[in-house]
Amino acid sequence: MQLRWIALAVLFAFLALPTTVAGAMDSIAVQGERATAQYWTERTADGDALLLTPAEITAVNQEIRQPNSWLTDLAKYPETVSADSIREKIVAVMGRYADESLPELYKNGKRLTQYSFDFAKKNCNLDAIPAMQNVRYAVAAQRIDMRLLPEAAGWLNSPDELDSHYDNLQGTAVDPAEPMAVLAESYDHQFVFALTRNYMGWVPMGAIAFTERKNWMEYVAPKNFLVVTANKKKVPVGGAWYVTFQMGSVIPLAASSKQDGRWIARIPVNVNMQMSESLVPMEDDDTVHLGWLPCTKNNFIRQGFRFLGDVYGWGGQDESVDCSSFVGDVYRTMGIELPRDADKQEELMPVKVSLAGLDTSARYQRVRNSLPGALLFKYGLHVMLYLGQDSAGTPMVLHSASSYFTFPDGEPEKQYIRQVIVSDLHYMNASQVETIDGMSSIGSLK
Repeated sequence: MQLRWIALAVLFAFLALPTTVAGAMDSIAVQGERATAQYWTERTADGDALLLTPAEITAVNQEIRQPNSWLTDLAKYPETVSADSIREKIVAVMGRYADESLPELYKNGKRLTQYSFDFAKKNCNLDAIPAMQNVRYAVAAQRIDMRLLPEAAGWLNSPDELDSHYDNLQGTAVDPAEPMAVLAESYDHQFVFALTRNYMGWVPMGAIAFTERKNWMEYVAPKNFLVVTANKKKVPVGGAWYVTFQMGSVIPLAASSKQDGRWIARIPVNVNMQMSESLVPMEDDDTVHLGWLPCTKNNFIRQGFRFLGDVYGWGGQDESVDCSSFVGDVYRTMGIELPRDADKQEELMPVKVSLAGLDTSARYQRVRNSLPGALLFKYGLHVMLYLGQDSAGTPMVLHSASSYFTFPDGEPEKQYIRQVIVSDLHYMNASQVETIDGMSSIGSLK
C-alpha cells in the first residue's frame, strides 16, 4: 500500500509544470510491426516451451504469498478474527489518512472539508468491531471499486478534469465472481471491509452477494473454471444486464464439459444481499480458456499485447489497468498470483536482479540477459513487461504508461500518454533521467 502514497505523490509533484497530451511526433509509443505480438513471438527462441509446470507455479505462489499480508490464501483464512487484527488491517489501508490532518484535496470539485474528512474516518467504525468477529463470506456480483476509506466520492489533488483519473482513495478494482472475506461494516452500513486474494479495502455493500462458506469455497477453489484471456469481456446475464470481467478473472463452470458447444458459466447474482446464480452459456472462443494458460514466454507476450492501446486506469479506474494490474492480470492468466502493487511485486519476485550501482551499459546488458515476460521495475513506482530485443538490438517493453517528460527549451514538460504502449527505455522523468538509469531491478520467476 505504501506504493499508493509514493506513486500519487510523485505523480502530482510536478503539477506546476506545463502538461500536454502526447502527440504523434513526441510520443514514446512505438508504432508499426514492433507494436504487434507476432513480431515478438517470432523473435522469441523456444517461445512456446513450458517455463513452469503447474506444480512449479503452485510452489512459486506459495513462495510469493508467505511474507506478504496483502496476498491471502482465502481457503485457509480463519473463520473468526480478532478485533485487533481487523483494526490493524483497516488502519494499514487508511495509510496516511489515519494520522494526517486535513489533506489539501478536492471532493466533488470543492476543497475537502474537515467534516467530510472526519466522517470518512469515523465511517471506518473501528470501535464497533467485536472482540472476536465471525468472518462473513461474499462474492462480487459486478466489477466494483475497492476503496481505502468507506467513501464513494473521489478525493483528488485538484478540481481539474484530468485529476479525476487519479483518485487518492482508489485501491483497486474487483471483478465479478471474485470471493472475499468480509471482516467489518461501515458506520453508515453502505460499505464492508473485505479481503480478496491480493488486496483489502472497502467495497459498496450493494455490489456484493453474501453466501455460506460452502458455496463461497466453490468460488475460492472452483473445480472447473474459465480464465478470461481477453483484455476485457462483457457477459450478458439473464438478458437484462452485463457484467464486465478483466483479463485473469476466473469464472466457475457448472460442468466440466460443454453443452451444445458452449460452456455453462456460473455468474453470481445479488438477490436482496444474498447470492443466487445465473447459468450463462458462453462461447468457446479466444476470450476465455479452460483453466490456466500454459506458462510460456510467448503467452506473456500474447496476453500483454491484448491490452495494447487501452487507457491507463489508476487502481482499476476507467475499467482498465495501471502498470501493476497490467502485469498482474497477464501473469494470472497462467495461474501466477502477484501482489497488486508494484513495490510488493518487486519485493516478492522469486528471482530479482539488482541494478544498483551499475552504469548504463551494464544495465542494458542485464536487461538483454532477461527472458521475455520478465518485469522491469523503477524503484517501486512503475513496472514494465520485457519483450526482448528488436532487430536493431534495442530492448523493448510493454507497459501501462501514465506520463513522461520532454524538455523543450531545456525546461521539463509533462506529457500524459495514459495508454498501454510499447516503448524503449530511453524516455525520461522530470529530472531528465532515462528510464534505463532509473530502474532498480529485474524480476523473474526462475
